[in-house]
Amino acid sequence: MSDSSELACSDVMERLLGAAALFHGAETLADLAEIDMALLLQQSGLNSSAERVGLLGAANKLRSEIRIGREFADVLRVLDLRTKKIALQRTYSRTPVTLAVLGDGFGVTRERARQLEVRLRATVRESVGESLDRGARWLRRLVGPAAEEEEFRRAIDLIVGDSPPEWREAAEVALMQVADFEPIDGLVADAHFRQLVDEARRLAPGLADEIGLVDEGRLRAELGIADLVEWEGLLRNVALFRVRGHLALRDTRRVRVLLALQEVGAGCTQSEIASMTRIADNSSLASMLSSDSLFVRITKDKWGLREWTDEPYRGVVNAIVRRIEERGGSADASELVEDITTTFEILPATVRNYLGTPKFRIENGQASIVESPDTPVASLDTARDVVWHRDGTPALRFEVSEQHLRGNSQKVSPAVAQRLGVGLGGSVRIPFVRPPKVDAASLIWRSYDPNGPELGCLRVALGACGATPGDEAFVLLEREGLRLLTDASQFGEASADNSG
Repeated sequence: MSDSSELACSDVMERLLGAAALFHGAETLADLAEIDMALLLQQSGLNSSAERVGLLGAANKLRSEIRIGREFADVLRVLDLRTKKIALQRTYSRTPVTLAVLGDGFGVTRERARQLEVRLRATVRESVGESLDRGARWLRRLVGPAAEEEEFRRAIDLIVGDSPPEWREAAEVALMQVADFEPIDGLVADAHFRQLVDEARRLAPGLADEIGLVDEGRLRAELGIADLVEWEGLLRNVALFRVRGHLALRDTRRVRVLLALQEVGAGCTQSEIASMTRIADNSSLASMLSSDSLFVRITKDKWGLREWTDEPYRGVVNAIVRRIEERGGSADASELVEDITTTFEILPATVRNYLGTPKFRIENGQASIVESPDTPVASLDTARDVVWHRDGTPALRFEVSEQHLRGNSQKVSPAVAQRLGVGLGGSVRIPFVRPPKVDAASLIWRSYDPNGPELGCLRVALGACGATPGDEAFVLLEREGLRLLTDASQFGEASADNSG
């Protein structure tokens, strides 16, 4: 190669094309698309001198062929004032005014304004029609059927960038009209692309499953699109959503969770799901997981898809009962502990605690279900949560916590439940006489609860008494109606010879 400071583009092209034909068997210019340019530079001997090959001259020559902005502006510049206003305010404006507004401004009818616009279009077509057609062809080559707004702006600038500033918008609009480009959501697209958007909008719902996920491959096939640079822009205009690589009719929490779980392929905790799906509202996520038929607990703390398990987690008691029933009414207790611990990732001690409740009986290592367990007799005198009012009435004593004020219940001793007439497996609602007009308390004693009975629906009554976390609360145990007090001076530890 020559050592001149700048190599001629024609010489370079001849050498590159020769190397392509000689070393790669290229027969036409189209074959260059399949050849690596870096390799071709090396094979042609141009790699060492490539930096001295200037392209600016070729670029200037091509730019002079492409640009039509000044030529278009020259046509508008010589028009009369009224026609110029029509061009700038309506015909070649991004925000065109109506014919009626133009007519009022000129003092002519709407029809007359329309005739003037028709004459303007004819003048432009006759004067620069071929140039506009040429510019439209270049625009389509540069951007294809659609492009992002910024990319389109750069492309159209190459073609009409030589237009004077006052005529620049008009030149751009005129060129877009000839090329049939229009702005849509985030893109500028030609007529064919806009038709694809309309067709995809029509097809997408029919290609979606019951969850709302769209079969992207079928959508491309139905549209006849194997490859489209602005495919994502088309989807955006169709109002489809890209969720974890999939297409969806709507970006819902349900879709996010489903796809996240499918991606992991295993159960996840609620916090893990929230992190993966970026769902910040934990309460709404919890509500959806527990109510949507797609999702089930597959362990104590993990959620998964219903199709992943034949036995969703519904609590330790249900798991024990199911296994005992499947084994004909009794099952080895140690095997139950091992099976449930492994299946649902629960501590062995938790399973043993439930097996130790009145709901179940263990004899000779075999666990069975007790259908109607007897209620153990309990005394108020020995109950740790009972104190006595100075009038001799027994009372439940507990410390108020944030959980109580949020609606949580209070565990109570068996003696408290029996005092209020509730035995194992029973429940009752008891009104408050103090404070009045608040929700009745609920007392329930489940035979399978290792922690015993619980008194609930205390939140409103505690609030009415002005109770705050850390306060002591006292519930006088009278079946006809409960009294809630917060004055500890009225109570003592002794039973006053009253066992309830």
